[in-house]
Amino acid sequence: MAGQGRSASRVNGETLKWDGLVRGPEMPGLRPDGKEWLPNSIEYYEEFRRSPQALKMGTDLDWQSVLDLVFLKDCFYRRPGAQMAAEIRARENAFGITPMARHALKWDAPDPNQMAAGGGADVNDVSAERMSGLRNSILGG
Repeated sequence: MAGQGRSASRVNGETLKWDGLVRGPEMPGLRPDGKEWLPNSIEYYEEFRRSPQALKMGTDLDWQSVLDLVFLKDCFYRRPGAQMAAEIRARENAFGITPMARHALKWDAPDPNQMAAGGGADVNDVSAERMSGLRNSILGG
Protein backbone atom coordinates (compact mmCIF):
# COMPACT_ATOMS: atom_id res chain seq x y z
CA MET A 1 0.00 0.00 0.00
CA ALA A 2 1.33 3.43 -0.93
CA GLY A 3 2.14 6.02 1.67
CA GLN A 4 3.62 3.78 4.34
CA GLY A 5 6.46 6.21 5.01
CA ARG A 6 9.31 4.32 3.37
CA SER A 7 11.19 6.13 0.66
CA ALA A 8 11.50 4.05 -2.50
CA SER A 9 14.91 5.51 -3.33
CA ARG A 10 16.68 4.55 -0.10
CA VAL A 11 17.27 1.14 1.42
CA ASN A 12 17.93 2.37 4.97
CA GLY A 13 20.97 0.17 5.12
CA GLU A 14 24.70 0.73 5.19
CA THR A 15 25.88 3.55 2.93
CA LEU A 16 28.95 2.65 0.91
CA LYS A 17 31.62 5.34 0.73
CA TRP A 18 35.04 5.04 -0.87
CA ASP A 19 37.77 6.05 1.57
CA GLY A 20 40.39 6.86 -1.05
CA LEU A 21 42.43 3.67 -0.56
CA VAL A 22 43.24 1.20 -3.32
CA ARG A 23 42.48 -2.28 -2.05
CA GLY A 24 43.23 -5.80 -3.16
CA PRO A 25 46.21 -7.39 -4.82
CA GLU A 26 47.73 -6.24 -8.07
CA MET A 27 46.18 -7.94 -11.07
CA PRO A 28 48.26 -10.87 -12.33
CA GLY A 29 50.19 -10.09 -15.51
CA LEU A 30 48.46 -12.89 -17.41
CA ARG A 31 45.11 -14.66 -17.26
CA PRO A 32 45.02 -18.14 -15.68
CA ASP A 33 45.26 -19.65 -19.17
CA GLY A 34 48.41 -17.65 -19.98
CA LYS A 35 46.75 -15.13 -22.34
CA GLU A 36 47.10 -11.39 -21.90
CA TRP A 37 44.22 -9.48 -20.29
CA LEU A 38 42.13 -7.22 -22.46
CA PRO A 39 42.40 -3.52 -21.53
CA ASN A 40 38.69 -3.47 -20.52
CA SER A 41 39.32 -6.25 -18.00
CA ILE A 42 42.30 -4.48 -16.46
CA GLU A 43 40.27 -1.27 -16.19
CA TYR A 44 37.32 -3.11 -14.61
CA TYR A 45 39.53 -4.70 -11.94
CA GLU A 46 41.30 -1.42 -11.17
CA GLU A 47 37.94 0.38 -10.88
CA PHE A 48 36.72 -2.30 -8.50
CA ARG A 49 39.86 -1.89 -6.34
CA ARG A 50 38.96 1.80 -5.98
CA SER A 51 35.22 1.30 -5.45
CA PRO A 52 33.17 1.47 -2.26
CA GLN A 53 32.42 -2.26 -2.77
CA ALA A 54 36.13 -3.01 -2.33
CA LEU A 55 35.70 -2.13 1.34
CA LYS A 56 33.62 -5.31 1.66
CA MET A 57 36.40 -7.60 0.40
CA GLY A 58 37.92 -8.89 3.62
CA THR A 59 39.90 -11.96 2.65
CA ASP A 60 42.22 -13.22 -0.08
CA LEU A 61 39.41 -15.55 -1.18
CA ASP A 62 37.15 -12.54 -1.72
CA TRP A 63 39.72 -11.01 -4.04
CA GLN A 64 40.20 -14.33 -5.83
CA SER A 65 36.46 -14.31 -6.49
CA VAL A 66 36.75 -10.81 -7.95
CA LEU A 67 39.58 -12.01 -10.21
CA ASP A 68 37.43 -14.98 -11.25
CA LEU A 69 34.69 -12.50 -12.24
CA VAL A 70 37.19 -10.44 -14.23
CA PHE A 71 38.41 -13.60 -15.97
CA LEU A 72 34.82 -14.49 -16.91
CA LYS A 73 34.27 -10.96 -18.25
CA ASP A 74 37.52 -11.18 -20.22
CA CYS A 75 36.37 -14.46 -21.78
CA PHE A 76 32.94 -12.93 -22.49
CA TYR A 77 34.50 -9.93 -24.27
CA ARG A 78 36.33 -12.38 -26.53
CA ARG A 79 33.42 -14.74 -27.12
CA PRO A 80 30.02 -13.56 -25.83
CA GLY A 81 27.41 -16.09 -24.80
CA ALA A 82 24.15 -16.15 -22.86
CA GLN A 83 25.32 -18.68 -20.28
CA MET A 84 28.46 -16.69 -19.51
CA ALA A 85 26.43 -13.46 -19.33
CA ALA A 86 24.12 -15.06 -16.74
CA GLU A 87 27.07 -16.18 -14.62
CA ILE A 88 28.65 -12.72 -14.81
CA ARG A 89 25.36 -11.11 -13.73
CA ALA A 90 25.07 -13.49 -10.77
CA ARG A 91 28.60 -12.74 -9.62
CA GLU A 92 28.22 -8.98 -10.10
CA ASN A 93 25.06 -9.16 -7.98
CA ALA A 94 27.01 -10.91 -5.24
CA PHE A 95 29.52 -8.02 -5.19
CA GLY A 96 26.88 -5.28 -5.28
CA ILE A 97 28.00 -3.93 -8.65
CA THR A 98 24.58 -2.73 -9.85
CA PRO A 99 22.06 -0.47 -8.11
CA MET A 100 19.59 -3.38 -7.88
CA ALA A 101 22.27 -5.61 -6.34
CA ARG A 102 23.14 -2.94 -3.74
CA HIS A 103 19.44 -2.63 -2.92
CA ALA A 104 19.17 -6.41 -2.41
CA LEU A 105 22.26 -6.32 -0.17
CA LYS A 106 20.68 -3.42 1.78
CA TRP A 107 23.53 -1.08 0.89
CA ASP A 108 22.38 2.48 0.32
CA ALA A 109 23.80 4.00 -2.82
CA PRO A 110 26.53 6.54 -2.20
CA ASP A 111 26.59 9.94 -3.79
CA PRO A 112 27.69 9.64 -7.44
CA ASN A 113 31.06 11.27 -6.68
CA GLN A 114 31.72 8.48 -4.16
CA MET A 115 31.17 5.76 -6.80
CA ALA A 116 33.71 7.06 -9.29
CA ALA A 117 37.01 5.24 -9.31
CA GLY A 118 39.59 7.56 -7.86
CA GLY A 119 36.90 10.10 -7.06
CA GLY A 120 37.37 11.83 -10.42
CA ALA A 121 34.98 10.95 -13.21
CA ASP A 122 31.23 10.88 -13.02
CA VAL A 123 29.75 7.37 -12.79
CA ASN A 124 27.88 7.88 -16.07
CA ASP A 125 30.89 9.30 -17.91
CA VAL A 126 31.72 6.59 -20.44
CA SER A 127 34.20 7.78 -23.00
CA ALA A 128 33.85 7.03 -26.69
CA GLU A 129 37.35 5.53 -26.57
CA ARG A 130 36.35 3.06 -23.84
CA MET A 131 33.17 2.08 -25.68
CA SER A 132 35.13 1.63 -28.92
CA GLY A 133 37.62 -0.61 -27.09
CA LEU A 134 34.82 -2.69 -25.66
CA ARG A 135 33.14 -3.02 -29.06
CA ASN A 136 36.42 -4.05 -30.67
CA SER A 137 37.18 -6.66 -28.03
CA ILE A 138 33.68 -8.17 -28.33
CA LEU A 139 33.54 -8.08 -32.10
CA GLY A 140 37.19 -8.95 -32.62
CA GLY A 141 37.88 -5.74 -34.52
